Amino acid sequence: MDAVYFIPKDKFQDVENALLKDDVLSRQSLTFRNAAIFGSKEDAVCVKISGSEEAMDKAKELIGDNGKLVEGKEKEKILKQITEEEDAVAQGFGSIFE
Repeated sequence: MDAVYFIPKDKFQDVENALLKDDVLSRQSLTFRNAAIFGSKEDAVCVKISGSEEAMDKAKELIGDNGKLVEGKEKEKILKQITEEEDAVAQGFGSIFE
């Protein structure tokens, strides 16, 4: 299960600390990117959380009003871009050992 949030940069440090200090969320896959990469006009950080349903509930609770949950087509577009970027990095890293 994946969730994507935009966190304003002025609130990001507090949100990041809360996510990383939480026992459940610190065990999930967390990805942080500048939201501008995804065409956002907001001065924000994009946070992708991949994990259990329990983690998604905890993230929603911890982020609260400090971020905006991204849904629908925009979420799918962001998830696709992150996956493509991660695949390209893995492919490049693999070629080092060939």
